[in-house]
Amino acid sequence: MNKKINPGVFYLLPVMLFIILIFLIPLIYSLGTSFTRWLLLRPDLGVKFIGLTNYIRLFKDIFTWQTLGRTFYFVFGAVSIETIVGFILALTLNTEFKGWKVVQSIILVPFMMAPIVVGFTWKFILDDNFGLIPYMLKAIGLGNITKDVPLLANPKMAMPMIIIADAWEYIPVVTLIILAGLKSLPIELYEAANVDGATSFQKFKYITLPMLRPVILVAVVMRTLTSLQVFDSIYVMTGGGPGSATETLSFYTYREAFISYDIGFSSALNVLIILLAMIFTIIYMKIIRG
Repeated sequence: MNKKINPGVFYLLPVMLFIILIFLIPLIYSLGTSFTRWLLLRPDLGVKFIGLTNYIRLFKDIFTWQTLGRTFYFVFGAVSIETIVGFILALTLNTEFKGWKVVQSIILVPFMMAPIVVGFTWKFILDDNFGLIPYMLKAIGLGNITKDVPLLANPKMAMPMIIIADAWEYIPVVTLIILAGLKSLPIELYEAANVDGATSFQKFKYITLPMLRPVILVAVVMRTLTSLQVFDSIYVMTGGGPGSATETLSFYTYREAFISYDIGFSSALNVLIILLAMIFTIIYMKIIRG
């Protein structure tokens, strides 16, 4: 007996094709090349299968561990700032006031800019000669911070500046996600709490925060996954410098692929980024289920 195909399957086909073409095929290709020696500057060597050699080199390479540490530093710093500030802004905007829709639109402006434009904007703002932030530091008597070394040329300050630029761009996204969660909370719970004489802090602690937990974690997951792949702002603002102070895994992957032209090793680095993204996602999903 022939079984009829569920018509709903046809609605899923475009999405499935998109995932296969955009994600699955490149992933399989990258995984395959990570087991090869493929040097574009040495075409005479050809493409040769070398097994786990690239992965052994990856874990033995101290620079990989250094870039991994800088990646975690960036992800933790950026996601923490974006989550905290985004949560506070969402709570502030949750009350309708005159012109609140205009304020929402203004808050969205940084996210509507391309990351490379954000990088150039903040590079200009942090410029030691005519940048706004160095000027303000000098105006309040803190000019000694940039007196000898500009902010983006200082190994200790460059990464925090990139984190601030990234947070400025993506705080609006986190704000809107949490604000949407706040708007969806059932009003009946707050009415019952008012009847019981609950204070504002108690309502926040026992109703708002627990019910927003999944929404906040969704925002954290999204920002963690995209932060692992940060490249544009680093490329524009510092180029990975000074030295290698702002070089993350994604930037290291770019350098190996398009400067050293080592396709095999860069593919192994790319696989490592994907594995990290999967690990973070699994951890967050366990937290959500808990």
